[in-house]
Amino acid sequence: MLTISLAQLGFEGRHGATALERRHTRKFEVDVEIGIEGTAAERSDRLADTVDYSKVADVLVTIGTGEPHRLLESLARRMIDGLRDQFPAVGRIRIALRKLNPPSCPGHPAYSEVRLVDEAPGRTSSR
Repeated sequence: MLTISLAQLGFEGRHGATALERRHTRKFEVDVEIGIEGTAAERSDRLADTVDYSKVADVLVTIGTGEPHRLLESLARRMIDGLRDQFPAVGRIRIALRKLNPPSCPGHPAYSEVRLVDEAPGRTSSR
């Protein structure tokens, strides 16, 4: 299996648990790993035989800058669902979604993060 990754993909969105957080945009980052059967692309050197990572980025940024979510968990799920809609043949999808400088958090962490792993239906692999 081949893994395609994007790291620290940034966007601004109106996501947060409180109405005050959702009133203004704040910065988020997402890392994504997509597992695909890569044999064809390895041999053909054709973009049509793989997953175009610029299209992956477009899906994630469009969702991230769109409808507000209260929880990172639901936003991460929406991102995975959007990737599955766009790329139905992919295997495992891993997302790490970060809210940078989360407000009202003791100790002032650089970010809060959720990680979500989703396997394609009917496929199994070790994690």
